[in-house]
Amino acid sequence: GAFIQGKYSGASGFVEEDASGISTFSLCALVAGVMWGAKSGVQFSLSLIALKALPVLMLGGFTSIPGAIVGGMIIGVGEKLFEYTIGAPYLGGATENWFAYMLALVFLVFRPQGLFGERIIERV
Repeated sequence: GAFIQGKYSGASGFVEEDASGISTFSLCALVAGVMWGAKSGVQFSLSLIALKALPVLMLGGFTSIPGAIVGGMIIGVGEKLFEYTIGAPYLGGATENWFAYMLALVFLVFRPQGLFGERIIERV
């Protein structure tokens, strides 16, 4: 809404121009990537990698590129460690697909802005 109407009307509604522009660009890139992937015959197994991008961003913080990099490293190393120490011996394996989401859920409970995300300050 506010981004389409113009940057001044968006600013009056407390919508940051940069954040809405980045989200609009990201949405367009996602749609273009899905369309290009469907046309070129991308395999289904690649979708599991793409689905892990959301927990990585949630862990690192949506507003921080270094946070996304660190979040990806934590999830990647954590998946393998969890799989070999707990997943395979005690749970029968196949924990790599859901570990990232469980870790993101824990981070949402205790630190909703992510590791490097901006802290939200509410003024009453």
